[in-house]
Amino acid sequence: MTEDPVARYKELLETAHHAARAHSEHERRRAVDLVAEINAADQRVTAAAKAQAQVDGEINAWWRQVITAAGDLKWLTTTPRPTPDPSANPDQLRDYLRQIEPATKEFNTTLRRAIWPRRI
Repeated sequence: MTEDPVARYKELLETAHHAARAHSEHERRRAVDLVAEINAADQRVTAAAKAQAQVDGEINAWWRQVITAAGDLKWLTTTPRPTPDPSANPDQLRDYLRQIEPATKEFNTTLRRAIWPRRI
């Protein structure tokens, strides 16, 4: 450290410039990281929306199949498609979907048995 006030001022000024450059670089890296995180989150949201649309399509198709099968039967009242269960575990979605097809087949089989004697 020097006793010369001008030299001391220059040292302090250089330290301040160095700190400003380091802060600027830190903020630039931080901005780049945040943009990357935002892009990754946007991709996850897009993928989730696509997956949701696919699942909605599958569920709607199964529901239409059930309604179509029961549509001609006056004694069977149909209701709107059930709403999603908010307490369902999203990690088990594939398990839930695997349960729908056998249940739909069982419904159709039971429905055929119920109406078969009436059609003869």
